Amino acid sequence: MSANSINSISEFLLHAGTEYQVFDMGRRLTPLDSQQFLDIENGSAYAPYPRQQHAWFGIVFWNKRASNQHYIWFIKLPLDEQGLVVSATRNHFLEIIVDALGQSVADDSEKAQTLPDNPYSFVPGQSLLAQFNAFVKHTLKQPLSEDAQKVEAYIKAPQLVDWQQISMQSVADFVHGLKSHEHYDAIVSAFCTNKALYSDVFLNTFLEMSENISLPEQIETFAIERLQISGDVSLSALRALSSDVFSKRINTQLVALLRQEVSSRLDILSVIAARHFEQMDEVLLEVFLEQAAKVDEKEGHNGALFSGFFSDLVQIPKLRRQVLTLLHSSTHSQSLMKAFNQLFAQARK
Repeated sequence: MSANSINSISEFLLHAGTEYQVFDMGRRLTPLDSQQFLDIENGSAYAPYPRQQHAWFGIVFWNKRASNQHYIWFIKLPLDEQGLVVSATRNHFLEIIVDALGQSVADDSEKAQTLPDNPYSFVPGQSLLAQFNAFVKHTLKQPLSEDAQKVEAYIKAPQLVDWQQISMQSVADFVHGLKSHEHYDAIVSAFCTNKALYSDVFLNTFLEMSENISLPEQIETFAIERLQISGDVSLSALRALSSDVFSKRINTQLVALLRQEVSSRLDILSVIAARHFEQMDEVLLEVFLEQAAKVDEKEGHNGALFSGFFSDLVQIPKLRRQVLTLLHSSTHSQSLMKAFNQLFAQARK
């Protein structure tokens, strides 16, 4: 197998005799079918959930003929200004893996798991990795960890189970299997009944591990109640309220939050930009950018922070037109108008 004969990552995996599943890891964990991924990596389709001017993927592959071992690559590919994968960088990545691995993936070699040093690999943080592992197991119908049973036991009887023996991975596994659990209603009911008895550490972990699933309505209500406690904002609750569809209820909560001084923090703005783009109607988008402009000015970023958020949001395909329309509107507040003027000035340099 030579680099010249392979034209895509998809083709490499097929030639190597593997089956594979690609997951978009940009803003939500989302499975991509093989044609979607091929179109994205070939630059004929936009990356649907770009982040920081890159498309982020987790690629799980295996060879049934060799063993049951599953391998994972985490790769990020740069995007151009339109949000399409830069073909030259994808080809460079291909050269690296073909030169290093050849046919070794089909031979079930240990090399398949460890890619050679390259600028396109990334290591997910502990939280995202736990969610990814659970999401993969659920998608590929693999058994969840036995420790997930400890989570169920703690939810049902928090007085009898030591929460410190519960791992982040077991919480992620439990959360991702919750909707298909045979005692789903009873577990949700127990959670809502006992929530005052749970450790704050457990609750924060539970909510954070829920950011890539649809929450039961009762638990969504709990997350909203927990969003602001004692004048502070719970980032885990903010993450848990992430949704893959527009929700007027969540949208209203975010607008109200962004209109408060407490939201003038980079970490809060970062979570909203990364996880709540589905909620960004015209009102929320303008309120968000206005708050970003105020934080930029207050912290002396000279437009860099605002520009970063703007560049990030404008690359999301479903937001691009909306963001550009807002850019050219003439009805902004003074702080937002100033931020846009700085943006124009930077573009002219």
